[in-house]
Amino acid sequence: MKKFICVSPFQPAGKLGSGIYFPANSDRLRYDKEISFPIIPVINGYTDNGEEITVITVVTEYENTLANYKTMKKAVDELAKEKDLKINYKEIKVAYDSNLEVQLGIFTQLIDMISDNDKIYCDITFGTKVMNQILTMSVNYGYRVRKDVMVGCMVYGEKEHNTGLMKIYDITSLIFLDEIVRLMAEKGVGDPTDAIKMLMDWGDEDA
Repeated sequence: MKKFICVSPFQPAGKLGSGIYFPANSDRLRYDKEISFPIIPVINGYTDNGEEITVITVVTEYENTLANYKTMKKAVDELAKEKDLKINYKEIKVAYDSNLEVQLGIFTQLIDMISDNDKIYCDITFGTKVMNQILTMSVNYGYRVRKDVMVGCMVYGEKEHNTGLMKIYDITSLIFLDEIVRLMAEKGVGDPTDAIKMLMDWGDEDA
């Protein structure tokens, strides 16, 4: 099943803002409507009409995140109506605390929700820096350990404060880059940068 993973924002609802996210490096993420949640263009871009999907959200027990989660579900429901999607909502509810036990709880619950043959899509825009790392670790774990799991897309949304321009980046390649670096370290590759450029077909103009 396709599973879409995200974090409910900590920002006050009135300060969350909305706009059109410009797809920085993947036109599949183009969504020409104002939104507050980057998971929306991911769901739009990676589903077919009539599909059944699961949306997994990390929801901290905190007033802002609880309110934002309700708003996010409404936005997903609107998209689901447009595309005739069936949405299975699952929440990972955690305490408003960044200690290790809470973060490992997110990891444990999330990997329990990743099954063989899943296709994983993940938005790491919101949440703490630690949460972003936990989500990335969980996706990596599912990809490496579960059978026939595919990482379909990982994204990050940002707003340029000097221009107000909103962008959404497909950073899926970082998942595979991490795997490449790990294998190179195991093999003792002395100059990994050139090897990585060759494997990822980067030219001098991209260096």
